[in-house]
Amino acid sequence: MKKGNKKFSILQISRLLLQIVFFIFLPTLYIGALNGVKQIYLAVIHQNISADVLPQLIEVIAIIPVTIIFGRFFCGWMCGFGSFSDFVYRVSRKIFKNKLKLNEQADAWMKVMKYVVLAVLIVAVWSFNITVFSTASPWDVFGMLATVGKAPDFSYVISNLAAGFAVLLVIIAASAVIERFFCRYLCPMGAIFAIASKLRIAKIKKPSAQCGGCRMCTNNCAMGIPLYKMDVVNSGECINCMKCISVCPRGNTDFTVARNDIRPLIAGVATVAAMTGIYYTGDLTVNAAEIATTTTINQTSSPVSSNQLYKDGTYQGSGSGFRGATTTVSVTFKNDKITDISTVSYGDDAPFYNRSYSAVTQEIISSQSVGVDAVSGATFSSNGIMQAVSDAMDKAKIVVYTSPSSQSSGDSSSGSSSAQSSSSAKGDTATSGKYKDGTYQGSGTGFRGSTTTVSVVVSNGEITTIDVDSYRDDTRFFKRAYSAVSQEIISSQSANVDAVSGATFSSNGIMQAVENALSNAAA
Repeated sequence: MKKGNKKFSILQISRLLLQIVFFIFLPTLYIGALNGVKQIYLAVIHQNISADVLPQLIEVIAIIPVTIIFGRFFCGWMCGFGSFSDFVYRVSRKIFKNKLKLNEQADAWMKVMKYVVLAVLIVAVWSFNITVFSTASPWDVFGMLATVGKAPDFSYVISNLAAGFAVLLVIIAASAVIERFFCRYLCPMGAIFAIASKLRIAKIKKPSAQCGGCRMCTNNCAMGIPLYKMDVVNSGECINCMKCISVCPRGNTDFTVARNDIRPLIAGVATVAAMTGIYYTGDLTVNAAEIATTTTINQTSSPVSSNQLYKDGTYQGSGSGFRGATTTVSVTFKNDKITDISTVSYGDDAPFYNRSYSAVTQEIISSQSVGVDAVSGATFSSNGIMQAVSDAMDKAKIVVYTSPSSQSSGDSSSGSSSAQSSSSAKGDTATSGKYKDGTYQGSGTGFRGSTTTVSVVVSNGEITTIDVDSYRDDTRFFKRAYSAVSQEIISSQSANVDAVSGATFSSNGIMQAVENALSNAAA
């Protein structure tokens, strides 16, 4: 019996089972791979290539090299987003029977769209960090809703990622009538895979001389490739779903590796196993390395110098992660710098949290600021970590510049800034002076447009304390500016003081922030 005459294809049943397994256990591999490409791109353009980004590259390392050699097995057998599209289309075919067919020319032009999406992603989102797209990612929404073992939190997604949810609904509707709609026309990783797989040594061959006129291969191709024109499938669009092999009534279609015929099921399973093995090996290696290098310094605090922003020691902070889960971290400060961030506990899904933890903590330690970029595909986990570190920083924060007349000059307990960081006065109106007593928050623009936020304390009508809430300037320049500018402002009782030479932008950011705070304190 010819293999194309089998009512049920063992090959396709095996592929479906693998799709289900990966959909359940690793639905976010696609998101991780896309984020890995982003990390490589940013490392190259910023000339900052280091081992710190390795945890972000596990999926890329596992998938891209194998794709270059054997083709897009990941798309056809492992991708959770692609599998979901297949499931939608299968159900739709059972209900509506007929599928929408685009002519070859229209299909070819529409496939260019995914390269446009990739270009926009690289230029607008990755290069210039335009945040307007941050809530419009359908794969981020999919990754959150497809978490197996937890009920999809639609209300949370609609509240926080409404644009992305709307895009996902459109993709689902389109996938019901056009097989693999997203994969064909919109997938940015599909664009990368299509280019990478051009070099593959594994291909599908189907000698035209032995073909009939049925075009079964073309009619059943998930990616709409005109296979009837080809003797060897060289198209980067091929996702190795092997449907053309399963349906060929003459058994004329075979899978070859380096010109040697290979059973397609063996090739598929072996390739998927290779990707999975590399992924888990890399994941275990990185986790082991992180555990081995994580240190926790158990100390309270050390004496404070006059120029410090934070007391030395280890402080715990908490933030809100995915679906409101609590993330708690320990942050170690030494010589006025964050030197270590370690996880105490988290309630997020492990794949999302692990993906964000390494990148976010490294960026925070590097920039000495919590105002860093969230990891694509793990936005809420990233924000939870940043909030937790910010909470710990508030507890470590000290007040360093106080006027001699202030009664609270020696009272600089940690956390005072966060407790007083409201924009309204919390004291009585001063009987003298030009400012109302209270604590006021203000923001200004520092180096390269970054935001500096301060809390200004007014007592007896005078500026008595200037406390830094957050900044994104280079730490060396900011500390130099803060030391001099804060003293000058308190001394002169005016935000209009001289900028520090060599730290002009940082100085101006502090002065603007103080002036903004004082505008609310005017008597």
